[in-house]
Amino acid sequence: MGKYLSLFLFLVLTITFVSGFLVADNSMKQAYDESFEKYSIEDGHFTLAVKLDDTLKEKLKEKDVTVHEIFYKDMAVKNDRTLRIFKNRRSVDRICLMQGEMPENDDEIVIDRLFAENNEINIGDRITVKDKNFKVVGFVAFSDYSALFRNNTDMMFDANRFSTCVVTDEAYDKLPDNTEKYCYAWLNNDKNLTEKLQIDKADEIMSVLKESGLLTDFVKRANNQAINFTGDDMGSDKSMMVTLLYVVVAVLAFVFGITIKSTIEQEASVIGTLRASGYTRWELMRHYLAIPLIVTFAAAIVGNIMGYTFMKEVVANIYYSSYSLTTYETIWNGEAFISTTIVPCVIILIVNMVILRITLWLPPLQFLRRELHTKKRKKVLKLKRGTFFTRFRTRIILQNIPAYITLFFGILLASILLIFGLIMSPLLDNFKVEVKDSMIANYQYILKAPVESSNDKAEKYSVTSLNIPDSEEVTVYGIADHSEYLTNLTLSDNKNEVIVTDGYMEKYGLNVGDTITLEKKYDNKTYSFKIAGHYHYAASLAVFMPQQDFNEVFDYEKDDFSGYFSDDELTDIDDLYIASIITADDLTVITDQLEDSMGNMFPMLTAFSTILYVLLMYLLAKVIVEKNAQSISMIKILGYNNREAGRLYNSSTAIVVLLSLLICLPLSCLVMKELYYVFIKEINGWLTFYIAPWIYPAMLIIGIVCYFIVYLILMKKVRRIPMTDALKSEE
Repeated sequence: MGKYLSLFLFLVLTITFVSGFLVADNSMKQAYDESFEKYSIEDGHFTLAVKLDDTLKEKLKEKDVTVHEIFYKDMAVKNDRTLRIFKNRRSVDRICLMQGEMPENDDEIVIDRLFAENNEINIGDRITVKDKNFKVVGFVAFSDYSALFRNNTDMMFDANRFSTCVVTDEAYDKLPDNTEKYCYAWLNNDKNLTEKLQIDKADEIMSVLKESGLLTDFVKRANNQAINFTGDDMGSDKSMMVTLLYVVVAVLAFVFGITIKSTIEQEASVIGTLRASGYTRWELMRHYLAIPLIVTFAAAIVGNIMGYTFMKEVVANIYYSSYSLTTYETIWNGEAFISTTIVPCVIILIVNMVILRITLWLPPLQFLRRELHTKKRKKVLKLKRGTFFTRFRTRIILQNIPAYITLFFGILLASILLIFGLIMSPLLDNFKVEVKDSMIANYQYILKAPVESSNDKAEKYSVTSLNIPDSEEVTVYGIADHSEYLTNLTLSDNKNEVIVTDGYMEKYGLNVGDTITLEKKYDNKTYSFKIAGHYHYAASLAVFMPQQDFNEVFDYEKDDFSGYFSDDELTDIDDLYIASIITADDLTVITDQLEDSMGNMFPMLTAFSTILYVLLMYLLAKVIVEKNAQSISMIKILGYNNREAGRLYNSSTAIVVLLSLLICLPLSCLVMKELYYVFIKEINGWLTFYIAPWIYPAMLIIGIVCYFIVYLILMKKVRRIPMTDALKSEE
């Protein structure tokens, strides 16, 4: 009962979470997919230097699209927060009211729900924007900002320091115009265009806008991270969870198989008698398959009931704590039932049928003789060296190799899950340290136009953004000769040679001497550079070159510059000329957001993997004790006490567990590193893989503590084995 109850409870735990996840994920994914039509989400948007004129409007109309104004103003508020303020949008990218009401008076504002939660803002609170006091009257979700990316090229969205907001038209007009962006969204008039045709249409629109010379930003819907990041994440999470379920069920299927095989060995003479009496192999197979299938099916039913009720709300809250999603309704579908009930039962059935097919297809006489090996061992391995205890334990290990192999792979799986749960927080903390240690300056000022500063410690630099073809954005810096802020950076004298960051080289597998090609956004210009060296700058993927060469290569004036590096705040430059100020908080936004959105998952994974450790160790060690119950009884008759009997059998498992932990530790690190690189390559930027030194001993200690708990439980079982068991044996 204890063995099957443990398997039942662990299956219930796993299926509950996966079932709840699939129900919530499918429901929210369907709501997300339907939101494109429900809220008239744009097919793309563009930003111009000035307002769209009638001539350009007519050219765009010829492309069979409808263009809508979605102007906005970015306003800084206290604590380095930025509010992107819109008028209410009624025809495109409509807004979902989550709580409260939309603003009706000029002193009212609604803000993004997730931003409000992260900053502990409640309805009725006041927000000051440019000396104007607004009352928060509602929380909303913008259909085109399900992930709060301030810029489409950002590494990660930022729901802590950035929010979309809505005020009345009159209140919007009263706000300063110096930050207003002339942004326009378009909708295709033909709603039946394929994805390829939509992209082709977007390319045609971009060509028209390029000719005008007014284009400053252009984002197709297919490339819009604020819209697509959430949907892509939902899809990848779903496949990861289902895969995890199947791997766990496969491991447990082998545990079931080993348990059944152990039972068959104990009941071998009975099986031989039944087979000699006329019972068929299939009848016996059905008998031994019944328990694992009943346990799995019952666990699936209970797990689905719990998953469909309270767990889906838990998972939905995890999504809502990460993304600015619109409201959803629970959708009941058969996919979750098939994935969490039918497939696990099939896996259990197939694995155990294979094991039973090998075991039960022996002649009845072999069962009566307890000869359950298809091939007789001609020669038993002789163990000549070592003490009696050492040779006895070695014999136990050799006799239970299948169980110990399953234990090894189970420990490997648990170790991979455990290391993922343990490494992420230190990895993010390490990235923060790296960013701060490699910061060029405390303040990076990016200007709208070259403006002189009287601060003699401020250093001019140039900067532009280029794209890796068909990939992400790279920042290109033009640095002053003998820079006081990049003292360890040695620039090349050749204008065709550049220094690139370590992250850029690591992510794309580059080496010194390789040639990189970058292209200019919204232009057909491409630039090729040879890598002359590398530089540690963790904040972004970047390229460094002398400022003089920068201005020459990118056709700027000889003395032109884009901004200042400064360790002190510059107070003599008017805000009108400052495009942005980059500080340490801006550079570490990715880690802050990952900690907020995934922070709750790390302890859950650690707990799950620890439970898996204990379960596998307990079940397989218990099988070995039960399989050798008569032998344990016999050595008690021969004078061994309970502690000595436990040392013989449980210590054998302890040796295997310790060896497995030592082998799985580097293996799990290697697997985790490969999985991490696959994951991190999908996002913009680069986070260096890092395992904190304390994680290695921590994993070893967790594994040892888990087995120590199992050891204490099994010692009680050894003590309960009576000496009469050996005397009852017909042998």
